[in-house]
Formats: sequence, C-alpha cells, structure tokens
Amino acid sequence: MGSIVLRGGTIIDGSGSPGYRGDVLLVGDQIRAVGEVERGLAGREIDVAGLVVAPGFIDLHTHTDRKIFDNPLGDSKVMQGVTTDVTSNCGIGPFPAAAGRFAELESYLGTLSGSLPDGGVCWNDFDGFAAVVEKANPGINLVMLAAQGALRIAAVGWDDRPPTQAELAEMQQLLDESLRQGAWGMSSGLVYPPGSFAKADELTALAKVLASHRTLYASHIRGESGTLMDSVEEAIELGRQSGARVQISHLKAIGKPYWGQGLAALGRIEAARAAGVDVWADQYPYEATATALAALVPGWAQDGGIAALLDRLADPALRDTLLTAIDKEMTIRGGPDRVKISVLKTPQNQLWVGKTIQDVAAARNIPAEEAVRQLLIEESAKVNAVYFSLGEVDLNGIMQSPIVAVGSDGQAMNPERDRAENVHPRSYGTFPRVLGRFVREKRLLSLELAVHKMSGLPAAILRLADRGLVKAGFKADLAIFDPERVVDRADFANPHQYPEGIPYVFVNGTLAVKDSQLTGEGKGEVLRKK
Repeated sequence: MGSIVLRGGTIIDGSGSPGYRGDVLLVGDQIRAVGEVERGLAGREIDVAGLVVAPGFIDLHTHTDRKIFDNPLGDSKVMQGVTTDVTSNCGIGPFPAAAGRFAELESYLGTLSGSLPDGGVCWNDFDGFAAVVEKANPGINLVMLAAQGALRIAAVGWDDRPPTQAELAEMQQLLDESLRQGAWGMSSGLVYPPGSFAKADELTALAKVLASHRTLYASHIRGESGTLMDSVEEAIELGRQSGARVQISHLKAIGKPYWGQGLAALGRIEAARAAGVDVWADQYPYEATATALAALVPGWAQDGGIAALLDRLADPALRDTLLTAIDKEMTIRGGPDRVKISVLKTPQNQLWVGKTIQDVAAARNIPAEEAVRQLLIEESAKVNAVYFSLGEVDLNGIMQSPIVAVGSDGQAMNPERDRAENVHPRSYGTFPRVLGRFVREKRLLSLELAVHKMSGLPAAILRLADRGLVKAGFKADLAIFDPERVVDRADFANPHQYPEGIPYVFVNGTLAVKDSQLTGEGKGEVLRKK
C-alpha cells in the first residue's frame, strides 16, 4: 500500500473544534495518523503549509443518479472537495423498480438530466442499481436513498389515491429490502407526483420501517411558501410518530411574501429538537432554486403520470383553469422574468436555454402562463428551470445554524459534456461558495463551523461511521484548500466553471484532484449501511 504524508497544514477536523497545525499520514485508503508525523515514515510527502486539511465534503442532498453515467468521475463535485454524494433525493430515484412498471419509472427519472445506462432501467432493487453504478467505476463515493416516488410507482402507479392495505404492505416490504441491502434511508418529494399523493398515515407507515433500521427520512416537504410552516410541522410529526430521524431538505421560503418564514421554520425545528425529535435540515447557499417547469402545474393535473398531464394541458376544457393555476404559482416564485429555462430536450427549442419565460412569451406574443403550457407540451414535460425566488434574510440566517448541513441539490457535471445545459451553478460552486463568500467575505460563520456543516454534521445525520472527520482509522477522504483563495467561479450566466483554491482532493486515499486539476484516478465506492 502507498503512503503519503500531508505536511504542515492547518487541520480542521470536521468536528467543529478549532483548527491546529499538524501532519496527516495516509496509508492505502485510511488515515493512519494525525498530528506530528516523523520524516521518512511515508513514501511521499506533500507540503500543504498555508492550506487547510479538511475531511472530504459530504454533499447531503444531490441528484447525481443519472449524471454518474455521464460523468463517472464526479467532475464538478470532486473539484469542490466533495468526496461523497448522497443521491436519490426528493423522492426521485432509480429504485425500487417493479417489473411491468419500468417505463413509468424511466418517465419519472426523466425529471433529472443525465443518461440511463444502455437498456434503461434494468434492475429491481438497490443491489441491482448499485452493481450498474459500480461498473461505471465512480470517482466519488455514493450514498443512496430509496425513493418514495419510486416506491409508489412500483406498488400503486401514478394514481392519486391512498394505497390499499396490500399496496402499503408491498411498499413497506420493498423499502425493507432496500434497507437490508444497504440503502441509507428514504427520501420523499411531497411536491412531485406521484409522491405528493401520499398522505401522512402512508408516510408514517413507511417511516416506521426506517426507524426499525435506524435510518433516515429525508423530505422535500409539501410546501415551501404559503404552507411552509404546516409542511415543516408535518415532517416533525412524522418523526415523532414513527421514531425515524428526519432531515428537511433544502430549507428555505419561496416567494418574497414569505421571506423570513425560513427563519421561523428553523426555529420550529430547533424547538422540536429540544422536545426530543431527531430532526435536521440542509441548505444550499444561493437565492435561486431549480426544478422542473412542471412544478408550476398543480398536482391534480399530474394524476396518472406524464401522459395524463400532457392530455390535460392539451384539453381546451381545462385550459383556463390550468393557466390560472400556472400564473398563480409563477407569481409566487417571482414572475416570468425570474424563471430561467435551463434544460430542454428538443433541438427546435434549444434557443430558449438560458432565456426566461418572459423572453419566450414576448417572442411568441402570448401570455407567460401560455408559454409555460406550450413548452411543457412541446417538450413532453421534460423542461427544467431556475427560479430566482429566495430572500437573503433566510439564506444568511439558516447558513449560521449548526444543525443545518450544506447540500447542493445539484449533480455531478462536466463543463464540456454538459455545456448545452444552462444549469444552476450549485453543481459547481456550493462548497467553495460557503467557504469563500459566507466565511471569508461575509464573516457569517467560522471556518470550523462551515467545515463541520460540510463533513462531520452530514456524517452524523447519516450515521456514516468512518468518514466526515480527519481522524486516525477513518477513510482517507480529504479536501485541501487555501482559505484565502477558495471561491466559486460558477454563476447563473456561466455555470460550467470549476472553483479556485482547492489544489488537492483525496477519495479513499487516491488523489482525485492534484494541483487543482482532475487526475482521472478517483476511486469512489457505493457505500452501504451496515
């Protein structure tokens, strides 16, 4: 096994404790010693004086499920210092998959950009999907959650109705199998059909399975604007009733009328924790969200799946009702001039990538809500958009919380392969943005707390035992950065830009980034909960 000493850096170990100067000895894929390492002990030394040696960052909220097949090295993630991606969030994920419903699951996964392997969905469970990913030789570690939307498709389909007792039992069994195979919990997306069709009793029944395995329930809650507080309360109550740990995804308040409610929601989470509920949250450091354009369409119109949605969008009898609903939701999110199209599928509409809904409406001489309807029909509902709808008061306040981890809500991307997608810059810049802008420039939180929120905290939330700290016996996942230079370069105009100031990243003891360049040698793993 090869050995490396990282000599003379400032060790910020991920626990939140003050940094200190020291050395780190790596042997194979493990950290063997931390502190003072005698010279000549290792085969190689790297001088990291003036740099911070931190645990590899754990991105608690990602959608890399499909992009891992396009960018198996995890390019945009590892360049940020991310060594582990937690995938299949928001209830959108590739497993479990039921025979006879593969096409429905593939349609559901179409809300994510990226590729499926040749042959599409060709697995039934976590083991099957993990085996396909492992063949791609991932350059980062992957922690996978079972997806509540996939569970519902497997047992119920796209119908907007409660499951029968037999269907609920099937979902519980499929979830139990996923957890026994090593999945780390379950995610839900309660704004995305068919996951949004689940009521509290159904979710609680599934969460009790999670509790029996001591795993996590991660939820994109039911509402993040006018119903934010009720939705947070629903997640907390689920944890109280089931005993499962709860993580509220990308905590925020959408829409100017609701700015400030994100802080109120954080206060409610803190109160629940004080009362004994094991509840956490994650956040990304931007004032814009990104999701499907279909998020502007009410849930009832998506009952039955994509084909049913397209039929309703084309139905003259429903047109006025749908346009009114689309206009209302778009107004909450800031209006048509603040909804920017990021991903389209058809060649004829590529001119609209990077343009706003207002731009499309003006060019076509139609109302903005009609432009949304037309694009959804033309693109078979496969449209993604960026929504500039968040407020600084919530962003800054939540950022300072020690119970809120950093999670990008992004994907592993590559500037060349993905240049046609005008994506949210969070896929390239989340972690260096926190370090450069929120720690160094704004001074909103200490460097030690920021590193903890990126490493030790997400590891604790997941109960990931051997990562998240710079500690002897832990895996050699490390992010080494210059605290005076680290910064994101990706922005909304030019999102495909790697950050600066992160010269070295180790994944399982292998240099994945050297001298701020990808080495192509990342050695990631599909991690399994034991």
